[in-house]
Amino acid sequence: MKSSTFINGPIGIRIVDDSAIYRRLLSLLIEKDDRFLLLGVFNSGYDLISNMKNTCFSPSVCLLDILMPKYNGVETARLLQINYPNILSYGLSTLHDGLMVQQMYQNGVKQVFQKGNYQLTYILDVIYEDCSIVTD
Repeated sequence: MKSSTFINGPIGIRIVDDSAIYRRLLSLLIEKDDRFLLLGVFNSGYDLISNMKNTCFSPSVCLLDILMPKYNGVETARLLQINYPNILSYGLSTLHDGLMVQQMYQNGVKQVFQKGNYQLTYILDVIYEDCSIVTD
C-alpha cells in the first residue's frame, strides 16, 4: 500500500558536474526552490565523496553527471550505493543510452536525465515526488 508522506523541511541536494555553467544553472534553480536546500556543488565524484564524510542531512539527493574527471558518475554512484545507501542518486548527462547509462542504473541511480531533453524544473519535480512518497 502506498501513502503520500510529505517531508518536513527541504530536501538536501548535491550537484556533481564538471561543467561550471551547468553547475551554476542548477545551483541558481535549486536555491530559488523552497522544496530544496543546496548542500554542495562539486566538480568531480572524488570531491563529492571526500565531502560526504562530513554529512548527516536527510533526505538527501545527489545529481551526478556521468562523464567527469577523477570519479565518473558510474564510480561515484557505486560508492554512494555502498557507503550511503539512503541517498537517492540521479544521473544527468549528454549520454542517453549505452553501457555507462546501464551501469548507472546497476549502481543504484534512480533515473538518468539527458541534458537538454528535460526542463530542469521537471527534474526537480520528479526528485521531489520520489522523496515525498513512502511505500508502506
